[in-house]
Amino acid sequence: MSGSPVEVAGIVYASISQAARAHGISQHGMEWRIDSDSFPDHKRLPAIRRPAGDHLVGRALVEPERWPFDGDLSRRVPVLDPNINPPRVVRRVGWLRCMRCSRPTFSEDVVGIRICFECGGSGSVPIGRISDLEDETL
Repeated sequence: MSGSPVEVAGIVYASISQAARAHGISQHGMEWRIDSDSFPDHKRLPAIRRPAGDHLVGRALVEPERWPFDGDLSRRVPVLDPNINPPRVVRRVGWLRCMRCSRPTFSEDVVGIRICFECGGSGSVPIGRISDLEDETL
């Protein structure tokens, strides 16, 4: 049971092996001291219990909600990874023009996904018709 915290001479260690390394003795020697009545300042502490919802499983990425197209193609919202302290930006989402058909499309990764679904990419469905773009260029 080397995973439980211990207290040696008033200092708390996370495990018996950590206390043994700090005092320069073997782990078995530290276990003997903790279980012995000859060393009253060596004692095993109760195990730290985590709350029911606090598991060692990673937390989900903080994904922003998709917003309606308002004509702004420069807005980028970061997707954060809360498993790192401070949270790290893993990608950015936003509206951009498809590189193939030039229609606005929402991208879950504005750097990696730059072609819309209709043109064969993995972006979202674009807004508008291609004929509307052709009329604008005339």
